[in-house]
Amino acid sequence: MVDLDLLNGTSFENLQDFLYFVINYAITISAVVAVVSLILSGFRYMLSFGDDKKIKAATSSLIYSLVGLVLVFIAPTVIKFVINTILAA
Repeated sequence: MVDLDLLNGTSFENLQDFLYFVINYAITISAVVAVVSLILSGFRYMLSFGDDKKIKAATSSLIYSLVGLVLVFIAPTVIKFVINTILAA
């Protein structure tokens, strides 16, 4: 069994609540980073002034930002499934 003495004195009742807190915090930060990256990619695209290399770099950066944002929104479902499967057993 897992020693939960570390969680005594906190607002967490069990390890599952603590993991949900940490994961939600990480997902929030990841979402902010993805949105900032998306905005910066848009600025890079607008400021490319027709240069094909800059447009290509901005487009790929924009695609990677969108993929990252999609992964950030899919991650909680996968993580909650894994936590419930492992910790509920």
